[in-house]
Amino acid sequence: MGNDFQRPLFLCIVYAVPQGSPYADSSLFEHICQEVGEAMSLGGVLLAGDFNARIGTNTNFIDCSQLVDVVLVPQAIEDTLPNDMLERQNRDTVTTGWHREFLDLYRTTGLFILNGCTPRDISREYTCLSNKGFSIVDYFLTTAD
Repeated sequence: MGNDFQRPLFLCIVYAVPQGSPYADSSLFEHICQEVGEAMSLGGVLLAGDFNARIGTNTNFIDCSQLVDVVLVPQAIEDTLPNDMLERQNRDTVTTGWHREFLDLYRTTGLFILNGCTPRDISREYTCLSNKGFSIVDYFLTTAD
């Protein structure tokens, strides 16, 4: 994979209102999918935000080891990682909220979920700490380029 920095990178920020809220809109993820598709035709995409989706241990449909060049893992670090280190891991094993829509989004667009898949996220930290408990509902997704 080459480092072609001539293509633009589209940074897309998302906030999905919690499912069940009177403001929730089930078409949000379809809209995001369309927008991401348009952006991908012009350049790379980094999608980040609070998706209010707990996807548990669902894995990337593409092997995370393909992301080594995307996240710029130095070769010295890559050589010391166990073979399974780049497989997506998640300490939040629950699936709730918009999880089906979120999973459809990343599978349809071909984006990679970076959470729990990069060497800097080895501890797979929670992204939401509240009086209701701990969860992972905030995600970073990216194209392979």
